[in-house]
Amino acid sequence: MATPESGRTAEVRRLFNPGSIALVGATDKSGWSVSTLTNLRTHGFPGRVYLVNPRGGIVHGERAYPSLSSLPEPVDLAFVMVPTSAVLPVLREGAECGIRSYVVLTAGFGETGEEGARLEAEIVSFAREHGLTVLGPNGNGYINAAAGITPYGLPIAPPLLRGSVGVVLQSGALASSVLGFAKARNVGISLLVSMGNEALLTFTDVVDYLIDDPATKSIALFLESIRNPAEFTRVARRALHAGKPIVALKIGRSELASHTAQAHTGALVGDDNVIDAAFRQLGVVRVRSLEDLIITAGLLAEYGPLPGRRLGVVTPSGGASEIIADRAEDEGLELPPFAPETVAKLKAIVPPFASVQNPLDVTGYVLVDRTLLGQALEAVATDPGIDAVVLLSEPPKVPPPDPAATLALYSAYAKRIAESPVPVVVVSNVLTDVSPFAREVQQKTGYPYVLGGIEHGMQAIGAAVRWSEAYRRAVRGETRARVRHPVTVASSSVAGATGLWAEHRAAALLAEAGLPVVPATLVHDEDAAAEAAERYGYPVVVKAAAEGLGHKSDIGGVRL
Repeated sequence: MATPESGRTAEVRRLFNPGSIALVGATDKSGWSVSTLTNLRTHGFPGRVYLVNPRGGIVHGERAYPSLSSLPEPVDLAFVMVPTSAVLPVLREGAECGIRSYVVLTAGFGETGEEGARLEAEIVSFAREHGLTVLGPNGNGYINAAAGITPYGLPIAPPLLRGSVGVVLQSGALASSVLGFAKARNVGISLLVSMGNEALLTFTDVVDYLIDDPATKSIALFLESIRNPAEFTRVARRALHAGKPIVALKIGRSELASHTAQAHTGALVGDDNVIDAAFRQLGVVRVRSLEDLIITAGLLAEYGPLPGRRLGVVTPSGGASEIIADRAEDEGLELPPFAPETVAKLKAIVPPFASVQNPLDVTGYVLVDRTLLGQALEAVATDPGIDAVVLLSEPPKVPPPDPAATLALYSAYAKRIAESPVPVVVVSNVLTDVSPFAREVQQKTGYPYVLGGIEHGMQAIGAAVRWSEAYRRAVRGETRARVRHPVTVASSSVAGATGLWAEHRAAALLAEAGLPVVPATLVHDEDAAAEAAERYGYPVVVKAAAEGLGHKSDIGGVRL
């Protein structure tokens, strides 16, 4: 018999891998409808697509059916774009037809207030009762690039780059921006999901799927909130032990961002300091920008665990060498001196006016000797004190007069990089788009992924090294919980406490479990308070104590 986890994973797999799709609410007047159908037709969805419009007739130049029940067959997925009040009736009809998977693009639910939350609760109740899997509402859908399945409500400009980064976003509009930036940096995706309100299907459900997905090597998350910390902890630990890096952009550090996120999806954001500490403990890589989210996830998907912090740097620029040295120190990375045998090799390669040191500037002589950078790379890669090499380079942006010579040169680079005894991470000078010709060079020669710019590149390398160390600790078992057995507490101070506990009761529970707490005494009058204060020594804090009182400062219940 399947476990609950495996059963849930099977449901999510069916959602993301349908053989047939119905677009419910298809109409020529809707950009969502036009884009979704165009995406499915353009990007190679192999299955059948049916259009559903209550008036029937012709929509987008194709036959439209008046209802799900009038389709020639039950579909595997219903993509729902009807008005808010019509969503539940669509689910009811679909359930009667045997349709189990739904994407609800429609907004106007929990993110809008009390009435929307009531409608959302009705959908959740019905879906659970009838075993339906629902993504959304208030999301754009998903892009299963690995399988060419693209029920997604915004335009997807070709080409759709297939790769190994799974992307999960608690945002609709940003999903397309992330997709566009990934393409600009030649980062292919396996799956991109716009979660919407997460009324039923949660982002942790999708992460569970991606951990098991052979097409996915790293996971990028854009998070507004973590509604179920226990579930997030579980999937984060599972991902770490599976060697699937999670890179997360968690917003809400400022008070304004926290309120904005709550208005957007109706979710509470959470204490950022706690989240930061939890991410570090769980081996989740935290980044501060959408650019770093994709660049770092792309690096980890390409290379997996990096062997250590000691870097050898090969560049054609003295200024770039200095920037890299500064950023390496910021990231806690080491640039050790080259071994004597490496120095000897390099002196025989670089021009006599070049300084042989780490970082290495082979100088602008690379314009005279096109093989210079590759020879220096080969020498540095064999240094016994180096864990990885940073190579400052990038494919050409525009086709030169002799493309064949360029392809031959980059094929030689790619061969040296592939045969290197340590990983070679390629970084460009600045963050610019990978041009179509550069993408062609990479595809034809096997030239590796290029990190976008020294700033983002070094930050990504530092993050990748820290994740790699966390992964190795997990593999060695160092992240196992220290408490092996449940703690039994039978104190009268917490007996019968439910709901929101008074602070003195919660502190008593923690103290009995062996956790350090700030000394405190429960008192009932001024004399007892003064006596306790004298015993502890000043300064002291006086707090109101009452069952159910969570935010004491809000009512003036805290005094120094």
